[in-house]
Formats: sequence, C-alpha cells, structure tokens
Amino acid sequence: MFRYASLLLVSCLWWHGSLELVPLPDFIHPCAELTDECFTKATLDALPGIVKGIPEAGIPSLDPLLLDRNISMNLPGNLKMTFHNGKLIGLSTCVPDKVSSRREKRTFIFELHCNFTIKGHYSLQGRLLLFNLDTDGNAKIKIWNQRIRLEVLEKVVKNDKGDGHYKINSYKYKADYGTDLKLNLTNLFRGSAEISANVLQVLNSNSQLVAQEFGGPILDYAIDYAMNVTQRFFDTYTYDQLTHIPLTQEFFEKE
Repeated sequence: MFRYASLLLVSCLWWHGSLELVPLPDFIHPCAELTDECFTKATLDALPGIVKGIPEAGIPSLDPLLLDRNISMNLPGNLKMTFHNGKLIGLSTCVPDKVSSRREKRTFIFELHCNFTIKGHYSLQGRLLLFNLDTDGNAKIKIWNQRIRLEVLEKVVKNDKGDGHYKINSYKYKADYGTDLKLNLTNLFRGSAEISANVLQVLNSNSQLVAQEFGGPILDYAIDYAMNVTQRFFDTYTYDQLTHIPLTQEFFEKE
C-alpha cells in the first residue's frame, strides 16, 4: 500500500510539473522589442491557432462560439427580442490592424476588424409600425467589417516557484458595428411573407442601430468569454515563455 501511494504521489507531482512546462505552440512568436510592429505581427500569427483551440492549455475551439445563455435586447419600435441557442461565427476572420503596449500603464491595446455571422432562434414581442408582434423563428444576422478597439489592463504575478504569469486586471472595448449589416428573421408574420419582408426592410434600413442593439449584447458575451480563455492561456504559459522582453522587479507582484 505504501509503495502504491508513493508511486501515485510521484505521478501526481510529475503531472503537475509538466503542466508548468507545456511547450509553446509553434504559432506563438514572442516579441523581443516593445514595438507596435512586433506585437501586431505576433498577434496576427497567433490568432488563427488560438481560435482553433489549444487542448493542452484547456482552450477549446472558439469558432463557432456557442452562447450558453439566452440574450435579450431592445430593438427600434419598442420591440423586445430574446435570442435562444445562439452561436457566433467569425472569430477566425478577425484581423489585428494594430496592437500596442503601453508598458508604463501596464496596458495592451488591440485594434482589429472582423466579419461576424450570428445564428439562433428568436422570440419577438412588441409593436412595429401598425403591427403587434408576438412571434418566434430562426434568426441570422451578418455584420461586415466590424471594428473593435480592446484595452486590456494586465499585471505580471510571481508564484511561489518564482514563475511570472500575466493576469488580466480589467478590460473594456468599443465597437462601430460594421460597415454593413443584413438581418433575416423567419416567421415574422405567420402566413404573410409580404408583410414579413416589409418589416425586415424597416429593420435593415436602421442597420447601425439594429447592429448595436442586436450585436452589442452578443459581442459583450463573446469578449467576456475570450478574456476568460486568454487568462487560461496566461495561466498555462509563463511570462518568460510568452515574451523575450525583460521586466524590472517592480513590475512583478506576488500571488
């Protein structure tokens, strides 16, 4: 029994240690200089691989991103829509335009653009034009060239073994909701395809407002999820693995 317990303990210690030594994927290219060019290129190289998923870091595939809760929103005309069983497609299309590090403020700034498709089941209640709506059906929204500016405040924390890891303190973003949008809702008016088409035309004519009200809550969800996944990535790989830029001791905090 003692021998079995000893073997089990050694196996657990080896397994735990191996987690801290997970090799970097070959698409991660650490920067050795504090330049926008290097950070932008490194993000461009890393993003497709991270979106596909890194099982050894506990990172699942992010495209499509399944929404595990219902999302409600208010649309023009006092309409309330609830989105069920949704998914966001398109994180793999995101392209970083510029990535900057403001080291004195411990902040990274990501500017990128993406093409998104959102699919799911909707329910809709309210009044639009002369019509009272209380219906449900399938929903699809396409947003082209959505620009996002994401600011991430981070720190580097040393654990008991002296390894430094990035920690996300907070983040915020702004989005312009794209240069074009197309909304398609089935079954808006049961038995009247003509009226349904007219209502969709009204909604699509207010594309920026619809994109903000419709896409905003879903983008909130997607960025929250992405930041949680990013923290898993940081927990798996040490600061020294992810960057070749040395830090002075005042940048490190104790865990």
